[in-house]
Amino acid sequence: MEQFSHAQKESGINRVVGFDAGQEKKFLQYFKDKFETRSPDSGDKEKTSEQVALIDRTNKEMRDFLARYNINAVEIPADNVHILDRSKLTQEELREIQKRFGTESGFYSAFKQGVAIMKDYDVSKLSFLQTLVHESLHLQGFYSYQKSSRETADFSVKNEDNSASLNIRRSGFSIGTKDGKRRLFHEINESIITELQIRFENAYLAQWPELKEELKARDACIERVAKRDNAPIEEIRKVVASFSGYAWVTYPYNDERQEFNSLVDELYTRNQSDFESREDVFNLFVEATMNGRLLPVARLIEKTFGKGTFRTIGVNSANKHD
Repeated sequence: MEQFSHAQKESGINRVVGFDAGQEKKFLQYFKDKFETRSPDSGDKEKTSEQVALIDRTNKEMRDFLARYNINAVEIPADNVHILDRSKLTQEELREIQKRFGTESGFYSAFKQGVAIMKDYDVSKLSFLQTLVHESLHLQGFYSYQKSSRETADFSVKNEDNSASLNIRRSGFSIGTKDGKRRLFHEINESIITELQIRFENAYLAQWPELKEELKARDACIERVAKRDNAPIEEIRKVVASFSGYAWVTYPYNDERQEFNSLVDELYTRNQSDFESREDVFNLFVEATMNGRLLPVARLIEKTFGKGTFRTIGVNSANKHD
């Protein structure tokens, strides 16, 4: 596991592994320049003033939110948020997005140093904002590239006298394999990001007047589902992300989050003398995801379940697509 960096991030990339310090510094400058270039893509929709204000407010509240976890948030300029126009994308491009990112809602592109949103703002401001928060959290997380062969590279970069083929080493909690084909702990990483997204929503969204009606409709839906299923409202709140008027939408990775939360529960139950609350265990995973400190979680898991279980969990929660 590479050492995490204490330095303030200047882009969405923390490390470039496999080079000497001078070379790594130049590659980090390359990504910083890319982050600060902020050029629109051909498939982007033009942002409205309301959308720009929403992005700015998300930045402000993200700084406040992540400070609770002792994380210094990166300011994501509005120009680094790309609202994609689906009508300008071919079916092949949509399939490539699905293959590469596993979603058609939105994604964080480390190479382009931007967040992409594929939700229609006019259809649901709530869904749009949820995607923005989720993908922004990915950018805020610990992210590194590693030197790779040209055959296994995600891309090649050239910067002054430096050129290299790179693929993903770390993406939040997940670890990229050297051949670039899989990310171990991918499902756990997405679960952690979604759990943080839900905590962000609970802390701030009720204060957003633009979302008042959608949140009211969602709350009514949650009450109906809880009554129908005779289930606690707070448990239903962890599942229902939005309500469109005829159907409700779940938060992403619902099944994976249930498995992850069961893991956190078990770790807390079996190590209560070491933690004041269950949230303290969850915070260890947050620290690993956002600052790169995997070792404390690995030690806790192996202490609890036995040697080798950390890697086993990583393999079992790897991404299922190449």
